[in-house]
Amino acid sequence: MRSAECGVRSAEVSRSEIPRSIDNLVIMGMGEPLANYDNLLKALAILNAPWGGGIGARKITISTSGLAPQIRKLADEPLQFRLAVSLHGATDKVRIRIMPVNRKYPLSELISACEYFQQKKGKMITLEYILIASVNDGLEQIKPLAKLALRLNGKVNLIPYNKVEGLPWERPDKEMQEAFLSALEKQKVTATLRREKGHDIEAACGQLRLKTERELTLQR
Repeated sequence: MRSAECGVRSAEVSRSEIPRSIDNLVIMGMGEPLANYDNLLKALAILNAPWGGGIGARKITISTSGLAPQIRKLADEPLQFRLAVSLHGATDKVRIRIMPVNRKYPLSELISACEYFQQKKGKMITLEYILIASVNDGLEQIKPLAKLALRLNGKVNLIPYNKVEGLPWERPDKEMQEAFLSALEKQKVTATLRREKGHDIEAACGQLRLKTERELTLQR
């Protein structure tokens, strides 16, 4: 009887003890997550619930282009979601060339909202920064970027630009990428440099989708 009872108990494993294939979730992509705020929160509640996805809120990161009012709203939510911001420029002059949303929510407003989020949640914010040659990779960007990162207790994620046919931008060479990273670290900023694969065969982020769209257009 004891052996049978032991077998039953060993089968009663909680969901938290069952190995899962997904440990972290980042909400990002072609759309702006915070522009669909109510449905986003409904979906995340299901993903977080023990009867749903069972993914802890601290394991879920919401990536935004910088919708300041929604960032403040998210800060007031009870669940401890993490925040990533597509910054890509440390000054309004540079950022507005890359992020049109900066016209509506300039850096002063965006950073104020992020600061509110950081104060409410006490979590490190990730600042996504695509490195584009001769646009935002100059070392004059280091000090303003470092100032923003340190103010927000933020981590800077440097992402070399993926060259896309038909667009004028280029990615900086590897030496410039490493120099930018090194200069940030000298300012005591926590920073990483993404060294992704697939760029040379147009399979990196953004490239494959645009290539497919071009091929479909030609077929039509």
